[in-house]
Amino acid sequence: MTLDGLRLRNERYFYTPVPELVAQSPRTVGHVVAASVADLADDGVVLDVETAGGAPARLSLRVAGSPPVLRCTLGPVGSHPARAHLARPLGPCGVEVAHQDGAVEVRSGDLVVDVRLDPFTMTVRAGDLVLVEDHETVDPSGQLVVLPLGFTALAGGGVAFHETFLAEPDEHFYGLGEKFTAFDKRGQLVTCWNHDALGCATEQSYKNVPFVVSSRGYAVFVDTVDAVRFDMCHTSQGSWSVVVPDDELDLYLVLGSPRSCLAQYQDLVGGPSLPPHWAFGSWVSSGFARDDADGVRARVEALATHDVPCDVLHLDTYWQRFGRWSDMQWDEEMFPDPRALLADVHDAGLRVSLWINPYVGVESPLFADGSARGLFLRRADGSTWVGDLWGDYHPPVAVVDFTNPEAVGWWSELVRARIADGADVLKTDFGEAIPVDVVAYDGTTGEHLHNRYSLLYNDTAVAAMRSAGVDDPVVWARSTWAGGQRHVAQWSGDSSSTWQDLAATLRAGLSMAMSGHSFWSHDIGGFLGDPTPELFVRWAQFGLLSPLSRFHGVTSRLPWDFGEEALACVRDASVLRVRLHPYIYAAAADAVETGAPIIAPMVLDHPGSPDAQAADLQYLLGRDVLVAPCYQPGGRRAVWLPPGEWLPFSGGDVLAGARWVVADFALDEVPAYLRVGAALATIAPRRHVGERPPACDELVVVVGRGDVPSSTARAPVVLGRDRLDAISAEWSSGRLSVVAPEECAGTSVLLVGPAAAELAAGGAVVNGRPVDAAAAEALVPRHAP
Repeated sequence: MTLDGLRLRNERYFYTPVPELVAQSPRTVGHVVAASVADLADDGVVLDVETAGGAPARLSLRVAGSPPVLRCTLGPVGSHPARAHLARPLGPCGVEVAHQDGAVEVRSGDLVVDVRLDPFTMTVRAGDLVLVEDHETVDPSGQLVVLPLGFTALAGGGVAFHETFLAEPDEHFYGLGEKFTAFDKRGQLVTCWNHDALGCATEQSYKNVPFVVSSRGYAVFVDTVDAVRFDMCHTSQGSWSVVVPDDELDLYLVLGSPRSCLAQYQDLVGGPSLPPHWAFGSWVSSGFARDDADGVRARVEALATHDVPCDVLHLDTYWQRFGRWSDMQWDEEMFPDPRALLADVHDAGLRVSLWINPYVGVESPLFADGSARGLFLRRADGSTWVGDLWGDYHPPVAVVDFTNPEAVGWWSELVRARIADGADVLKTDFGEAIPVDVVAYDGTTGEHLHNRYSLLYNDTAVAAMRSAGVDDPVVWARSTWAGGQRHVAQWSGDSSSTWQDLAATLRAGLSMAMSGHSFWSHDIGGFLGDPTPELFVRWAQFGLLSPLSRFHGVTSRLPWDFGEEALACVRDASVLRVRLHPYIYAAAADAVETGAPIIAPMVLDHPGSPDAQAADLQYLLGRDVLVAPCYQPGGRRAVWLPPGEWLPFSGGDVLAGARWVVADFALDEVPAYLRVGAALATIAPRRHVGERPPACDELVVVVGRGDVPSSTARAPVVLGRDRLDAISAEWSSGRLSVVAPEECAGTSVLLVGPAAAELAAGGAVVNGRPVDAAAAEALVPRHAP
């Protein structure tokens, strides 16, 4: 990082700089200028192309999938080195290819690709969308200032492939991984290169995904594990570019609404499995501090004493001996009988999470063994790479080489031993700072391994857990890449305990949601520093209405350490999360099935709305809960209410949507709204979500003012193993009729809203059986003083 030329960051620590791209010949762009047909295929066309520098290459334009997806591949003629492909083959679709008069047309349904061969141009049309390559943007001297489709030779060897499209003046862009910068990426220069970001104050991030969604009805995925540069109308305000120094350009163009694009992207790279129920309870951490068995037992007892719901107890770094991180060996002095300890935690109804990372400290006895056997990444001379990936805080470490089958087996056995001790889940920390000057067992250089490493690391952890008998492995990962959503959970790294970082974390979560990653979380209270009680409460209210929820930091994040008022507020929010478990779990099942994010940015369903585009500090949790976290002291903030009617969680007047309101949330008010006319499956409060709570104890129906017209609502529920079903609720003639699956036949009914008491008098019928409908103005009563 620099400020007016002053270097502020010691790049020796934690940080692996992205490799620089320097053109072999300045101001020379090797873009495609002409093409000829090499092959007309059933699914598209293959073209022989020539660049401005006279270099030959081959361009393939193929269509597959439903809706159709255009795959554009540009590479050298003939064979070239094998590379990692993340995208899976899509099913065939009907494709028509026509070639005449110096042009080729590829058509599939609404998708039409028009190619003029000489001079080369390509245009993509789909309904009202017209996507045009930018070949012409130049400066006053006539020099190109964009990088059209082609490749340019680099001074250090190899080439960089590139492509540029025109951007409409009102076009907006989202995604590209967990980015802490503005949610709308227009105007930004984004590099997809995993960093140990040391916080959330810059463009650098732990989780990068080369997938971008446009507000105009398309998305682009670049299938690579190398460093990808996205110039989103930064260099040229009228166009956006992608640059990747790989062996070929492999680009997928996906068409449709943002929801449709996310579904198709999940088809391309795969999605997660549904985590077990307990993963959706609260996770409480030891924090980044010295710990021992007595301290763990004390936290378990305190959770019960203070009546704070919790499902997972996380033991962070200090379950291992300092200086040996992370050899996965217990600190026997502090934890003399870990199996007995973990059995006690299980007896209290909690699961156990253990912190690990893919490095091994030089002070560990396992370092010498692993180094002698070649189980770590190596330098070019064959010696083990050792470096300060912890900076001065921890002795140097080696990095496990997950391309080496022997290393995978060795490391997996360490994991299996901890599962045998009673661990239920692993927090797979780090994995971002893979040096570029290493060589892996399979010959991969550090530059090509850097981003891919997080996938190998977490794949190995999941496989090791499964081989140890864990049916539904869960990892809580910090680093990831495209396709990493298969690892279920990622959390947002080392935020600071400030209001600014709360907001940055929120935007990062929305960015992850638009990148196809649904199971995302963050450190409630922030990781670095000491949050004030107010900030802690507001972060907890945000975190407990996130897809997954964990209290964690360098200092205590135990609610009772922040005063009685904060404890009561956090307990209320924790109980609310438990009550909403069936609703959240159904949203998770929908994410697994359809690729829809659990937290939906406003632009997901309103991409063309200027209000939705501006509302980047709020989201829908599922379809019917609008969450507007407080991101500054005092509890006042502007909220955009989508079309429809909305009821504050704490009760009060029904508010008309499609407008902005200024809300004042007291500290004990959860800053959220319910969609009027919605039905939500809930359960009774409990200490633990457990293995499999009831699909629904109580159906919450949100009613507005009196004289409610006839309406029908559906409350999704998950039944059986992972079967997604729904309870239907129809209000007509002053009476509520509920039809529920057999598993939910005993469901009671709660009406919330201003007219709840009046309308409850009409009663309710569940599967033909009359029941009383209870009435409450608010879903979340405020805590007793």
